[in-house]
Amino acid sequence: MLKKQNYKTITWIDSENPTKDEVRGLMDELELGPEVAQDILLPTYKDKISLFKNHIYLILHFPAFKHTHNKSHRQEIDFVLGKKFIITNYYESIDAMEKYAKIFEVNSILEKNETDIGPGELFISMMRTIYQSLADELDSINYLLRDVEKNIFNGKEKEMVFELSRIGREIVNFNHIIAPHGNILEKLKELGEKFLSKNFALELDETINDYYKISRTLENIIEILHELRETNNSLLSTKQNEIMKVLTIMAFVTFPLTLISSIFGMNTKYLPIIGITGDFWIVMGIMIIIAASFFIYFKSKKWF
Repeated sequence: MLKKQNYKTITWIDSENPTKDEVRGLMDELELGPEVAQDILLPTYKDKISLFKNHIYLILHFPAFKHTHNKSHRQEIDFVLGKKFIITNYYESIDAMEKYAKIFEVNSILEKNETDIGPGELFISMMRTIYQSLADELDSINYLLRDVEKNIFNGKEKEMVFELSRIGREIVNFNHIIAPHGNILEKLKELGEKFLSKNFALELDETINDYYKISRTLENIIEILHELRETNNSLLSTKQNEIMKVLTIMAFVTFPLTLISSIFGMNTKYLPIIGITGDFWIVMGIMIIIAASFFIYFKSKKWF
């Protein structure tokens, strides 16, 4: 599906999962090469940037999350920057692009931006909206980690093992998806200065800074995740050690009692004490004294 919007001398063609006929129409109208047309028709799993005679073509991938989609995965956006047009292409609904489309429509109707803009400026505006969306996603992850921290210290270490693993997987995917952006944007800055304008290269620096802010925030989140995982593992180990200590003490206490009861249960002709008045209570008294002695000894060593 293609949607065309005009703003002053600029045309924005927004494409979602286009058909072959629609792509063929773009090839004829805007002189797109077959390589670009092929990439637009089918998803590409690698970020890239290329300079052609009358446009710059780049592919970027962005993370999507479970609370906005059915599952965490990557979403692709293809950008084609011409002198008087910009094409955006993707294969499923992208929240940030829907948000930007509304902003664009409002600005177009109100003519809020009085200065002359070009495809490069539109691209920068789109990217800043997308990166703001990613920054909001990282804020959500931060809140999740705070909740995990509270649960860890509220005695829910076991439940948090799975939650930390799930969040860790989201962060790893996030980092893996946006890692190539830095090189792509730096290359775009170089190509854009030649193909578009020097002002584009200067303005793109702000977008590049947005990307590196996200990268630094992501690094901080990874450190926090690591610390929480270490803390959670330490608390789990401490609890397991306490349980093992209690079981060991119980074994030490019950072993001699079991031994004594086994001895006095032997089927022999002679057993000391057995047969005299109150023999049962004497044996029980011996067992209680031994158990109490072990208990006092372990208590003095502060083993529990």
